[in-house]
Amino acid sequence: MFWRQNRSGLSVAILAVSLIGGEALGFALPDMADLWPWIGFLALQMIAAMVGWRLTQLRWLTVALIGLSLAWRSEAARLAVEARAHTLGDDGLPPAYDLTIESGVACRGRSSEGGKIFSFRSSLGNIPVRVVVKRNREAAVPSFGERWCCRGWLTLRKSATSRYACRTLWVMENGWMERKGAVRCFVARRMYRRLSNAFARYAGTGLGWNAELSSLNKAMLLGRRGEVNASRRELFAMAGTMHVFAISGLHVMLVAGLMSLLLSKTGLSPALRSACALPLLAAYVMLSGARPSAVRAALMMGLWLGAGLFGRKSDSLASWGVAAFLVYGLDPAHVFDAGCALSFAVMLGIVLWIRWTSAFASPLDGLLRLAAQAQTLGEEERKKFFLKWYFRGMWVLGALGISFAAWIASTPIAARIFGRITVGGILANVVVVPLATVSVVLGVAGTVASSVAVPLGAFFNNLAAGCIRLMELLSEWVVWCPGASFETQAWSWRDCGIWYVAWIAFFAVLSRNLPRKEWIPVKTWE
Repeated sequence: MFWRQNRSGLSVAILAVSLIGGEALGFALPDMADLWPWIGFLALQMIAAMVGWRLTQLRWLTVALIGLSLAWRSEAARLAVEARAHTLGDDGLPPAYDLTIESGVACRGRSSEGGKIFSFRSSLGNIPVRVVVKRNREAAVPSFGERWCCRGWLTLRKSATSRYACRTLWVMENGWMERKGAVRCFVARRMYRRLSNAFARYAGTGLGWNAELSSLNKAMLLGRRGEVNASRRELFAMAGTMHVFAISGLHVMLVAGLMSLLLSKTGLSPALRSACALPLLAAYVMLSGARPSAVRAALMMGLWLGAGLFGRKSDSLASWGVAAFLVYGLDPAHVFDAGCALSFAVMLGIVLWIRWTSAFASPLDGLLRLAAQAQTLGEEERKKFFLKWYFRGMWVLGALGISFAAWIASTPIAARIFGRITVGGILANVVVVPLATVSVVLGVAGTVASSVAVPLGAFFNNLAAGCIRLMELLSEWVVWCPGASFETQAWSWRDCGIWYVAWIAFFAVLSRNLPRKEWIPVKTWE
């Protein structure tokens, strides 16, 4: 029944899972990475066979082979970079890399010779790199958006969580770095960076009395978690509430809602409002750093709005699948990104939970039936009383259900990567998510007001900081409660698979025994 009702959306989602599964298999077999052209050719042949002979049953296998080819291609590029890092040039110098400066350049101190040591972020293909440079006082300092030829030794951090974790390139001689020019496409990124810094200053207006709350407010609005104290990040992570500081579905939905509210005052048609909201939503994602979780949320919201723009019916499962195709297809290394995996897993769990529960009767349907009976008897006060408690109860049950679904989806990933299971987060998120919603709305109001009237902006920012402080206290309570959060050994892939299969089997059994939803006929409801 569930498959028949959601067949189109589930088909797209399963295809996306097949792509991710193929990429995971490819990364699990790195020694065979040189075979990626052959697997890609085989996938093309299977696509041709599907089109010519209509072999639609092979589509999942074909997509998995495409994911396998993409992963092996990424692994081949990584292995080539690592092999080159251990070689010397004909002149006896370390290998040279053409790098684009993708962050601000920070001064880390002075060298023993009197020069300065700088650091900045860049990338070698899909491998992030942190570059540490020693320069003379007279030498030019690199700046954001420039391209430099750097010679140095590439090392992997001991605490790296994956083979695609950030590496460090040590450029320890003055002649090992040469400026090549500026990158034109970074003009827009430089503009976004300046705007993000300006909004960050506005978000901190009036919070100079507490630098910690100021950094938390910036993280809540712009995803700047790097500025948050490490102990605070650990507290929210242990309580299972760190997700509210990642720009994801909650933030994108609120920003889209605020945009729709403002655009509705202009008198534009719904189609034109959607067309105007899409670029504004993309701009917000760029301002927040365009992290995978934010890109996923923006893609799903964009597909949702775009469906109405073209007169098509929106499908959250299909939107999830298309977003997964784009994110993991463009960069297979996102398989190793814990935030990306949690974002997609939690969103899929919530969507499936909402679809599944919508087919069954609620424990509170009795109140709705009593309200319908009171309506037919003309007893308005009793009808309002039953309806009031019905909607309140449904909100609580809905919040608990969504939190429970998110916990089921995220537990194996958190247990495998972080070695922690947080049961208390199920109840904590019922309160934390509404507080985060209020905090985001107040923070947006404070950021906008700070550009016009500083006292008004400081007022809203302090109210937002008060909500964040309540979230912090609640997280401390969850960590303090015995058994609410505990460490565990890192789960294997088999353990994660058993977890998901067991829950799927459990819900399949429930589907056969739970009563179906009954629609209560009424005459006219005011």
